[in-house]
Amino acid sequence: MIAVKEVYTAQELAALSGITRQGIDYRVKNEQWPREPRKGRGGGFCYPYATLPQDMQIAIRTAEERNALAACEGFMAPAALAQNAQVNALGNALLTDQRRYKALAKADIVQLYITWQRKYGFTTKQKSAFVEAYLGGVWPKLLQEFGPQLSWKSLERWKNQQAEAGTVLALADKRGLALKGRTTLTEQHRIIILGHVLNPNAPKIAQAARRIQERCKNEGLYVPSDATIRRFVQAYTQECFDEWTLWREGKKAWNDKCAISLLRDWNLVEVGDIVIADGHTLNFETLDPETGKPKRMTLLLFYDGASNCPLGWEIMRTENVACISAAFRRACIVLGKIPRIIYIDNGKAFRAKFFEGIPDLQQAGILGLYASLGCEVIHAWPYHGQSKPIERFFGTFHDMEVFVPSYTGNSIDAKPARMKRGELLHRKLYEKMGGRPLTLEETHTAIAQWFCEYASRPQFRTHLAGRTPAEAFRAGVGPGIDVSRLTLMMMAKTIKTINKDGIRHQGKLFWHEALASRRHAVVVRYDEQLSPHTILVYTQDGEFICEARDREYYKIASGLHPAARILGTAEQQQTLADAIDLKRGQEKLAGANMKTMLESVVKPEMALRQAALAASTDTAPVQPEKRLSLAVQKQQPAMSEAEIAVIEAAKAQARAIFDTNLAQENEYTPAAFKRFKDELEKYDYLFRIAHESNIPLVAQDAAWMQHFEGTQEYQRNYKRRYDQLLELYAFRTRQAAIAS
Repeated sequence: MIAVKEVYTAQELAALSGITRQGIDYRVKNEQWPREPRKGRGGGFCYPYATLPQDMQIAIRTAEERNALAACEGFMAPAALAQNAQVNALGNALLTDQRRYKALAKADIVQLYITWQRKYGFTTKQKSAFVEAYLGGVWPKLLQEFGPQLSWKSLERWKNQQAEAGTVLALADKRGLALKGRTTLTEQHRIIILGHVLNPNAPKIAQAARRIQERCKNEGLYVPSDATIRRFVQAYTQECFDEWTLWREGKKAWNDKCAISLLRDWNLVEVGDIVIADGHTLNFETLDPETGKPKRMTLLLFYDGASNCPLGWEIMRTENVACISAAFRRACIVLGKIPRIIYIDNGKAFRAKFFEGIPDLQQAGILGLYASLGCEVIHAWPYHGQSKPIERFFGTFHDMEVFVPSYTGNSIDAKPARMKRGELLHRKLYEKMGGRPLTLEETHTAIAQWFCEYASRPQFRTHLAGRTPAEAFRAGVGPGIDVSRLTLMMMAKTIKTINKDGIRHQGKLFWHEALASRRHAVVVRYDEQLSPHTILVYTQDGEFICEARDREYYKIASGLHPAARILGTAEQQQTLADAIDLKRGQEKLAGANMKTMLESVVKPEMALRQAALAASTDTAPVQPEKRLSLAVQKQQPAMSEAEIAVIEAAKAQARAIFDTNLAQENEYTPAAFKRFKDELEKYDYLFRIAHESNIPLVAQDAAWMQHFEGTQEYQRNYKRRYDQLLELYAFRTRQAAIAS
């Protein structure tokens, strides 16, 4: 209930009633309203509310309550709501805007009705005259609100209700409020309904309603209608939306829709402090340079968190780690310094989607590469796309993708018409309009142009506060870095073995003169983007050997015509001659080295050995061979047949005992006598022998198995899997015991 003041001035009455100040003064003089001197400066008079005419009181209450409702929409104090049931019901009525404004409209027409009576009289004739004026369209808005069915008896009832309650909210429509919140559903009904709708299969309400009604009928309960079930489910989803989402859509949906967001303040970091990396499958087709077929490439991007500016990127036609190095190197060159923190997704989904075949980025050398440059690595939470701001950038990047001719859509529903079934007309139209997949170079160009356009857009809803990403980036760009040193450190690394034709790497042969005399394992560094036709060769101790070149690309004894001297061109003949000269040069060099070695090392050593052998032959006496004389052999007594039988029986018994122990201890082949491709395969073999076959392990295998279970790799990647296998084996054992 809205409280009114005890006294009002003429100016306040004019503002609340809608009458002019002169009109108020006229009524005060003609109707002789009671008044009292106004306190404070200025003097004048004020008029007590209790002594004002009824129409003026209604006008004041209507205006005061209208102002209060406008200032605080739908608000009522808790103390007021608890006073009585009527006010509580009115509070519920205010929950509907239509009921609230209908009450205010009733108050307006009641005020007009009272004013009419004060002016023309209170007779039944004048009451009917007011209704006739109302129906005649004197107040068209009110006629549109209440319609032609309004009678003076309804107006009298509304006037009395408002006077008794002292508030215009007493005119609110209370129909249905008494039953509001009540339901015919019992607790058992609620359990049955929730048991059917809170299902991970997410059935539709109509599908669940039939089973719910059948269940209630079988249990002898009241059978609710479809509408009742829908109202209950709707109310439940509004009050328990988190449980509804978790049950029907899963934890990821709960995290996206219900969990509170952790808001970062990117103004606390500088440009280059945090660089975010992630991959995005392009939503348009690009021609694969290797196969010539259209394919959706993968964009790997490094993105600065402080400036929202894209840095370095690479378009991957095949999933390989070298693309990370290439994109990061370009990001460092653009940034002008080494980032302090790399924010990267190292989850299973990221590896499976973008780097298939790489079990761990740490094993692939990526994390060690960042550490060697002084970068810390932060891993994003798995299945939390909102933890990586770059995901929002990829959503904006779709603005460019949708206008590429070979656009494929970012979802199944968003596929272009030409990719849908039976759309032959659109496919022909696509071909007639010159639609085709982009080449790799065109894709790079289109992406670079859009990145430049994006960097020049001002951003008002982010932490940039109206600045463009380019402006924020230029304010913190670094002084520059040593590109040659960075390139060397970012090169991929692998171990190869030298053979007579050089080093075979990625299906190519690389050769250098310095490799001709070497046959050992070496460390090879390579970069498929910057130098695809050369590799750097080092010893395993890090000593540089040479820069080997691609034999096919540089025509190093490769690509020779089988009959160049007869069928080949002059160029092919010259290539063959150069290859023969190279081979003969190797032969001459090897012969010269052999001759030098023979004269300087082999002959002097042989001379020294012969001299030492001659000296030992002259001085050392010949030792006779020790043999048992025939006399001694004859002195040894011969064994009887009984003694021989006893000895053979003992041998047979000992052999049987040995075979039994061996069968008990080694019913499997120990790991030392088998070969495994990695430690996981070895552990899996021993695990199944020990737990599935229940065969005791030898001490060496048991000790190795215990050591492997204590490693970080096992705890992080494999422990959960093998714990589940142990539970499965235990379940099988219990089932076998029950069956027996």
